[in-house]
Amino acid sequence: MIVVGVLATIGATVMSGGFRTYFLGREIAQDDAQGRLALERMSRELRAVRSTADLDISVQNQVSFTDLSGTAIAYRLNAASQIERSQNGVAGTYQPLADNVSALTISYLHNDGVNAESWGGNPALVYYITVALTVKTSNVNLTYRTTVKPAVF
Repeated sequence: MIVVGVLATIGATVMSGGFRTYFLGREIAQDDAQGRLALERMSRELRAVRSTADLDISVQNQVSFTDLSGTAIAYRLNAASQIERSQNGVAGTYQPLADNVSALTISYLHNDGVNAESWGGNPALVYYITVALTVKTSNVNLTYRTTVKPAVF
């Protein structure tokens, strides 16, 4: 009986550790996938900004623009830690793109790639757009960053 009790305790401890590791790995993989997919979608669509006249940089960490097909698109971080996307511009209905996002930073760089145009500045001076987002949960803190040059700039 004692031997069976010891073996059961050891087995339960090993199984508990295995389950804990599995659930942690699953959380990391899900958060990583959300962050990567959101950043990929944003960067792909930002490459298709029609012109600097169609780029609105008036609100901090929110970007809205019209793409090459004439579709008004906007991205923002809402109060529920979600990146949202609207296909009807800022006035449209927003749909969640990624959860558990603690920070979204959008920067606009001049053609030298160093000097930044502040939000609310002149979109005609924007040559590169940098997007950084941080996915954060109890076990995950991942930051993703990309810089894109829209095709027509």
